Amino acid sequence: MAEQSLDFARKGIRPASKLILLSITSIVLMMLDTRYAAVQQIKGYAATLLYPLQWLANQPVRLYDYTSSFVNTQTSLISEQKKLQEENSRLKLIAHQTETLRLELNELKKLAALQANGIQTVTSAEVISNGKDPLSDKLIINKGTQAGLYNGDAVIDQNGLIGQITQAQALSAELTLITNSQTVIPVMVSRTGVRSLVYGTGGAISLRYFPVDADLRLGDILLTSGLDSVYPPGIPVAKVEDLTRASGTPYYRVTLAPMAAFRSSKYVLTLPQKTDRLMPEAQTGTPPSQPAVQ
Repeated sequence: MAEQSLDFARKGIRPASKLILLSITSIVLMMLDTRYAAVQQIKGYAATLLYPLQWLANQPVRLYDYTSSFVNTQTSLISEQKKLQEENSRLKLIAHQTETLRLELNELKKLAALQANGIQTVTSAEVISNGKDPLSDKLIINKGTQAGLYNGDAVIDQNGLIGQITQAQALSAELTLITNSQTVIPVMVSRTGVRSLVYGTGGAISLRYFPVDADLRLGDILLTSGLDSVYPPGIPVAKVEDLTRASGTPYYRVTLAPMAAFRSSKYVLTLPQKTDRLMPEAQTGTPPSQPAVQ
């Protein structure tokens, strides 16, 4: 008998017996649940007592769902931000290109207006380089002798005088700016017609030896007078920005601002010299590598 008890303790209840026992227990509980209100109360108490455990058991699932949702949201936001940044960069590029085209169009319109106003032009050209030295008073344009350009031709932009061609090649030409230290330009005050000379100083221009008894004011515009063989009359050269009397001399000390935009103009016009044009190799006077000195 003792051996049977030990054997039962080791093996436990058989699976079939467990199934029968659990089935009977379930049937009894269902019958009690439908017939006795006390069972309902017990279930309510049990649910209340077990709620914290249920809540705690659900937290890992909720945490996983929240974490997954957060990660997915962040990934989506990062992707959307990247797309918006790329779109913003693209729109900025388009805006810059549009602004550049607008500026070039305005520049071309002003040059066309100069032609319409009767200024005899040889040809229009595009500035393609600042020359070998970006700080020098030189520019390179994309037209040369094949387009009818020659040494000594004056060059203007939509605002005023830039300089003159000093080395014309077949397909390009080098022009020297009016700021070059060897340049002298006969000018006149547009308001009064008083004549004088503008000198290049190497990076700037100056009006020298203008007598204090002559009429000159701030804001006066200086135009080419045409009293040379290079520059046609009436081209804007500079504006008077400052005017003081030099101590001990009968002359003004004048600060000028060039009218032309040397470093920003992209398109220019060339004007023929007033004298009969000669081929570069037959020209006399100033060597091709230097601007004319009046």
